Amino acid sequence: MNKKITLLAAVAGLSFSAAFAQVQRLVLVEEFTQASCPPCASQNPAFNALLGPNLGVKVAAIKYQTNWPGVDPMNTQTQTWVGPRVTYYAVNGVPDAIMDGNVLQGAPSSVTQAGIDTRYAVGSPFSLALTHTMSPDFDSVYISVNITAAQAFTSNGALKLHVALVEKEINFSSPPGSNGEMLFHDVMRQMIPNASGTTLAGTWANADNASYTFAVAKPSYIYDVNQLHVVAFIQSDGNKEVHQAALTNPIPLPNDAQPTAVAGLPSAGLACSAVTFTPSVTIKNTGANTLTSLDINVSVASVAQPVYNWTGSLASGATAVVTLPAVTYNGASGNVPVSISTANPNATVDVNTTNDSRNSTFLYYGGTAQTSPYQQGFTATAFPPGIIGIINADNDTYTWTRSNAGGFAQGVGSARLNFYNAAAGTVDDMVLGNFNMTTASVASMTFSVAYRQYSSENDQLQVMVSTDCGATWTTVYDKQGSVLATLAASQSSFTPNAASQWRSETVSLSNFATATNLMIKFVGTSDYGNNLYVDDINIGTVGVEEAALAGVGLHIFPNPFDASATVQLNLEQTENITVEVYSLDGKLVLAENKGEMTAGQHNIALDGTTLADGMYFVTIRTGNNGTITRKVTVAH
Repeated sequence: MNKKITLLAAVAGLSFSAAFAQVQRLVLVEEFTQASCPPCASQNPAFNALLGPNLGVKVAAIKYQTNWPGVDPMNTQTQTWVGPRVTYYAVNGVPDAIMDGNVLQGAPSSVTQAGIDTRYAVGSPFSLALTHTMSPDFDSVYISVNITAAQAFTSNGALKLHVALVEKEINFSSPPGSNGEMLFHDVMRQMIPNASGTTLAGTWANADNASYTFAVAKPSYIYDVNQLHVVAFIQSDGNKEVHQAALTNPIPLPNDAQPTAVAGLPSAGLACSAVTFTPSVTIKNTGANTLTSLDINVSVASVAQPVYNWTGSLASGATAVVTLPAVTYNGASGNVPVSISTANPNATVDVNTTNDSRNSTFLYYGGTAQTSPYQQGFTATAFPPGIIGIINADNDTYTWTRSNAGGFAQGVGSARLNFYNAAAGTVDDMVLGNFNMTTASVASMTFSVAYRQYSSENDQLQVMVSTDCGATWTTVYDKQGSVLATLAASQSSFTPNAASQWRSETVSLSNFATATNLMIKFVGTSDYGNNLYVDDINIGTVGVEEAALAGVGLHIFPNPFDASATVQLNLEQTENITVEVYSLDGKLVLAENKGEMTAGQHNIALDGTTLADGMYFVTIRTGNNGTITRKVTVAH
């Protein structure tokens, strides 16, 4: 009896295997991420380190750059395809990692080697053969997909073939968003033919086969065609399970080169007179052929230097450091842009121009001193602006960046330090200079600050000044922790969204009133607390909250106000008074000539019923054209 049971079981086992044969699967890992998402920047390095050795062995990967929470040029290029995938998985936060569609969804840290191995051990009902080729001029991609059923199969819902162009590595020279990330892996660049994919038969018999071909123009926004490859996967819409995945390897151009790093520039903040420096560039042979010649172009402050003709022998994938001729600079102060680009690899036309340049900057304060007064509201999207430079001595990820938050006295925009993610002890400088204070109307500086602690951390902001090109610094402002805070502590990443969350600060520069080359720097030191914002910098001029016009005292209450507020004036002498109200964009929205007012206190009613919610400036103008301004907020 036992032998018969064993024999029947064995026969049944053979019959089961024949009906339900499976093949090795390649696990698909998808991630939704973003270049302005702080948690993405903190989690992606470890996630990429995990995926790296598994790619093409056990895993295929696709990263979708979403359109929130901030700026991301890669999303701008691909939102047509990213948006539907966000909806498909009901993604409502980033970073979000998904394994094989329905096996796992959560933070990237939830993807582990053990989890990959477990899923890799699950057989697939399909084999998926994927190849791609490029046109001779590398402007088109040709894709072939062959699907074979390894068993009888019926899909849960519609069965789709998804094909994606993926850029294996995108390496920016500066962060494209606000979270500090510069290196991005496995970025989805286009889905073919669209985000919905190609509908397959819902029922397959064992050994059924289907083939598909696609031809697509290389997207113009591809950063490096040498990094372009293809990922394909088969997915059931009913339960979102991915049954099989495949990927190809990038196809290198025959002749191509890329500058990867620039060095040899003047030290930050130390170039205060004509400076001669010897730049160098690291070049990488990103072509398939040995690189024997290359033209290297250098420009400093947009002034082209003589072309350097490099010759040598550099194997495919190898790098070399090239020392370039010395350059002398004695131009305008501020951030000096340096651009190095390559051309004509192996004396051929370079068809991959998107990876040909590398940009850097150095700080120079040897030019003519900035005449005071000076104002900076960080309204321009370019950062750092003008004469402002950033020193990131410890080369940490989270240094000074521009934020859209603020919208304070000088419009939308502010400078931000991401203490929410920056490790404790990291120090970053924002340098302004050089200023001729003898032309200033007042020897002081005002600025706006917004900050809150995470709990009880002592994140620190200092303002320091130097009259000897940064050899020595004098601290003129120093606040940290609860003293620096403008709001109560919060465990959420802080972004100011109301005028009441800001505070105006005044820093005396009276000891430096005769300085003709004054450098000023804002120094932020992280204690791993919460975010800090600086805005509305006024140097050597009367700021919005500066001391009152001589002989005039001004107080407005309540502030914020709803329908009306009281403008309280204290006059030392008789004056002709006009009250003007301006919107943030400088438009005059209310004007009232109050005529002659005698010395003493006067209360003037300010009608806010016709004003929209927001911030305004109330300006009191005297008969001799003197003015004094205060900020008010209307909140109905």
